[in-house]
Amino acid sequence: MSQTAQMVKHSTIYAVGNISRQLVGFLMLPIYTSYLTPADYGVIGLLVFLVSLFEIILGGHMFQAVPKFYHEEDSVHRKNAVVTTAFLVTSLFSGFACLVMASFSTPISAGVFGDTQYSIYIVIFSFLILTHALEQYSLTYLRIIKRPWTFFNFSMAKLALQLTLNIITIVILEWGLMGLALSSLASSVIIALALTIYTFCHTGFSVRKAIAVNILKFSWPLWISGLIGLYIGSSNRYFVRVFSSLDDVGLFELAAKFGAIVGVLVWQPFSLYWQTERFAIAKTDNPYPAYSLAFRMITAMLFISGIWVNAFSPVIIQLMSAPPFHPSVGAVPFLVLAGIFQCLTIFNNFSFMYKNRTLELTKNSLFAAGVITVFYLVLIPLYGFVGASVALAAGSIGHYAYALYAANKLYPLKIGQKPLFVASVVLSSAALIDYLMIAQELSASTLSSKLMIAILCSALVVLSLFERVEIAGSKNHFLAIFRKD
Repeated sequence: MSQTAQMVKHSTIYAVGNISRQLVGFLMLPIYTSYLTPADYGVIGLLVFLVSLFEIILGGHMFQAVPKFYHEEDSVHRKNAVVTTAFLVTSLFSGFACLVMASFSTPISAGVFGDTQYSIYIVIFSFLILTHALEQYSLTYLRIIKRPWTFFNFSMAKLALQLTLNIITIVILEWGLMGLALSSLASSVIIALALTIYTFCHTGFSVRKAIAVNILKFSWPLWISGLIGLYIGSSNRYFVRVFSSLDDVGLFELAAKFGAIVGVLVWQPFSLYWQTERFAIAKTDNPYPAYSLAFRMITAMLFISGIWVNAFSPVIIQLMSAPPFHPSVGAVPFLVLAGIFQCLTIFNNFSFMYKNRTLELTKNSLFAAGVITVFYLVLIPLYGFVGASVALAAGSIGHYAYALYAANKLYPLKIGQKPLFVASVVLSSAALIDYLMIAQELSASTLSSKLMIAILCSALVVLSLFERVEIAGSKNHFLAIFRKD
């Protein structure tokens, strides 16, 4: 019971903190869509894709390995050595990736954008590879030592800093796309330095070669699977640019912000807690009730949030964006569905992590990449950015099914899948009813109808996931846990 209460409490604090760090994109949406064109917005999406690409290929990120090896050590000194060793190794890799991306900015700009004028933006964004690494490792350390309020405070500081710099550079100075690039870099540099100083003040600096070797052995398949995952989730921007237009990339990028809400609001806060606790749970005599409880809780929250995003994103997009951005709403339901199944795939991937079979993740990702490439090549030339969203949804569902099959052969989590299927039907039906039967206009009748559908379908999701669930041996005990919490 205390474990459940801690999961909810810490996840909630992480939720608020994590949302605040990523809230700038939504708070600034009216300004972005007024001061930037859809093409400018598309450029930002491609720049973020490039940074993510270099982070994975050359950044040497080992975020998932740190909690595992940290919990395997007995002494505080060796635990801290895990953090600082991983920190140093990834900083070296990330610094190298930063130099490579900046050095080849001109040919990269020509290849990605079809124009060399964006090379200066590539140079600016290349520094984010290093600052992101410093941020993420420090935030991982805060989660491991269970300091959610410190995590929250740093997150709020970055929110305030980003908002201030964006308003100064974009609105007051009217620097447009350049203002957005410079403000993003400045805020990331300041917060990364502050977090790095905090981390080393608490851990000291101890580097152990044996720890570095073990982490690298564990992590290298994750780099490959991460690269494939990036291809699956972000290469659609490039395909849309090639087969459609840069304006369509901007529309897809805006839709992707709404599609990512379920991940930002629900999965990421839960994951910040779950990534560091699942290894500890696996050491208990009977971890399966905890697995089932966590899966059903996160699945319910993902689908309920997805229902509400699908219902009200058209209204929000109309209110907060300029008319040229309004067609982006057509891609949102498919991106929401894709995001949900990507999150649940990560949950089930714990089987491979626990058994040190991270290479299996690469195999699963290769399968998904092959399938989704076919969808991209077929659907994007026909339907543009909406086709890209449909392809991503179909590929994500296929990836989940294949990864679940492989995981169950290795280390089954013993979680039934029928409730997930029912929840998927409810989500899809809600989106279809909203599209076919409700006028997408700003009126009281429209909002009340959307609200009614969202409430009803949310209740159906809860019933499908929890009506028969049995935790710790009986349904009554499960309900007692939640009543007490």
